[in-house]
Amino acid sequence: MVEESNGTGVSPSKRGRGESRLTKEQRRKAAMVLDEHILQVYEYWLEVMRPGRKRVPALDDRRRLKIASAIADYGVDECIQAINGCGASDFHMGRNKAGKRYDDLELIFRDQDHIERFLSYLPGEVTW
Repeated sequence: MVEESNGTGVSPSKRGRGESRLTKEQRRKAAMVLDEHILQVYEYWLEVMRPGRKRVPALDDRRRLKIASAIADYGVDECIQAINGCGASDFHMGRNKAGKRYDDLELIFRDQDHIERFLSYLPGEVTW
């Protein structure tokens, strides 16, 4: 039996359940964000979380979507502060039982709860 393509390069039976409501909402918001702002946040994350590394994670579609959606909700400055909040968390920086870092952009900007949690890790009141 030969499966027909639906024009997306993925056969209908291999697509799964489709995009979640969260992903659809993130795509809608991301469409309004300037690429320069996405690159600014990504490059800041590289500078803070991956300093001096020769091999750096790519700015792929998933990371781009998460960053853009976060910028649409919080702005560039607060996204940068969320990255700083992750850096201020001992657990997320690898000082945990597993000795593993949890500092990927997809985690930091997964949803509003994660962004706000990372913002709360900053000491004292932060003004932008």
